[in-house]
Formats: sequence, structure tokens, C-alpha cells
Amino acid sequence: QLAVAISGVFIFYVLHDALQERMFRQDGFRFGWFMTLVGILVVSVCAFAFEWGAPPDPTIVSKENMQTIRYCVVGLAVCLATSQGTGSAALNYVHYPVKVAFKSSKLVPTMIFGILLTRKTFSYLEYGAALLMCASLAGLSLADRRASSEEEAKNQPLGCALLLTAVFADSLVPNLQEKCLKELKYPVGRMIVYSNAGCAALVLLYCSATGELSMAVKWCLEHTEGSLFLVLQACTSYLGLRCYLVVVKELSGVAGVITTSLRKVVTLALSFVLFEKPFTPGHALSFAALGAGVGLATYARQVK
Repeated sequence: QLAVAISGVFIFYVLHDALQERMFRQDGFRFGWFMTLVGILVVSVCAFAFEWGAPPDPTIVSKENMQTIRYCVVGLAVCLATSQGTGSAALNYVHYPVKVAFKSSKLVPTMIFGILLTRKTFSYLEYGAALLMCASLAGLSLADRRASSEEEAKNQPLGCALLLTAVFADSLVPNLQEKCLKELKYPVGRMIVYSNAGCAALVLLYCSATGELSMAVKWCLEHTEGSLFLVLQACTSYLGLRCYLVVVKELSGVAGVITTSLRKVVTLALSFVLFEKPFTPGHALSFAALGAGVGLATYARQVK
């Protein structure tokens, strides 16, 4: 079962990433928020079918805590919508490896929030990992800008800004989940369903307000194959998540981090192999720094 779960993490997430990059190479597809909406809707339906579970025990979850739980779930929905929506929309302006690099550097905003909000302390290893990640992101952005066309280089700052927003929003998610599950004792299944449903509602509202929903639906009606890719990508995301949770449960959280980190290495390699894009010595040095940072962060977490 564990071998199947680890294989599933690689297969489903790599397939998800390949399909996502493939979508933005489809003629006329520039609908990152709509892509997020489809993914969240599929996850919400699957979560309701498999994760719903029993209502909270009133002897464990008090009425006083329910109001705090509602705030936490709303916060989760906002953070998930912001993280996933801006992360997908950034692919209109940057290459996929840049997105993977930014998403791999979640330790940096997590440390910033920890220092500012909770006065949390970190080890020298974690500070070293954060510095390596920051250096890799700066180097990768510069290398990608130099190797891109004039039009792509002009749009890259906007893509990086969207990715920064995605990473900062994503770093808040584990803190809210931990408060909801561990401190307030709310059932995990209900938290997943409500937070994803709220996220879907927010993304739907945004897509409707900006007009992206009508344009994306029109595009899907004209491109049947692209519509299939969208749904398949969302399904692989949920299946990859389920496999990841099995790895964490049967081994440890560190094992889950190591597995997903190795999966990202495979994603980066395949992205350059399957989809033509520039690769320079600057890219190589930046990815090496990123790998060292992720490895050092994983080691620091294991030591802690």
C-alpha cells in the first residue's frame, strides 16, 4: 500500500503538472482562475463524497468555539482561493518551472509570518535554507528574463508578483488548519468540505465579476479536448493528495515533504524535456540553490 501511495504521488502530481502546463499552451487559453474553479469544484465533490464524516461532538467542540471555527474556515477559503487562483493565473506570464520554484519556497513567508505574528524562533539551518531559496528565486527570475522574448520579459514581473501572492497566501493555510483541527478539535472532513466549498464560491464570484467565466465557458465549448484536460487535471490533483496523505500517515510528515520535493524535481526535468523552453547556466545554478535550500529545510525539520 505504501509503495502504491508513493508511486501515486509521483504519477498523479506529475501528470497534473504536465496537464496544467499543456493547457496554457492550448490556443487561446488564458483562464487561470477558471482552471482553479474547475479544480476546486472537483475536489469539493470528491471531499463531500469521501471526507464528510460525522458532525462535531458537542462535548469536544463547544458552542463558543464554533464562532472561531467559522472564522478559521472563512480564512481558509480566502487563502485557498487566493493561492490557487493567482498561482494558476501567473502561468499567463511566466514559465512553469518558475512557478514550481516559487511554490517550493513556502518556508520563507512561513518564517516571516511566524516572526511577525507569533514571535516564533527558527534555527540557523532554517535561516540558511530561506537564504538559499531567496537567492534561487532571484537567480531563476533573472535567468528566465534574459532567456525570454521581449514580450515575455515585459510580463514576467506581473507573473512573479502573482506567484509571491500565491506563496504568501499558501503559507497561511497550514496555520489555520492546525488551529482548526488541533486547538479547536473540528473534524477534518468537515473542515475540508466547507473550506473548499467556500473557496469555490469565491473563485466563481471572481470569475463572474471579471467576465472570465463566460469567456472560458465559450472556449471550452469550442475546444472539447481542452475541456477534458481541465477535468482530468482536477481529478489527478485530488488523487495525488489522497496518496500524499497515505504517505504522511504511514511514514511521517518529513517523508511526505521529501516525496513531494523529489516529485517537483521530476516535474522540473520533464517540463524542460516535454515543452520547449530556454535552459541556461543561470537556470542550472538557481535550481541547484533551490534544491539545496529545500534539502536543508527538510533536514532542519527532521532535526526539530
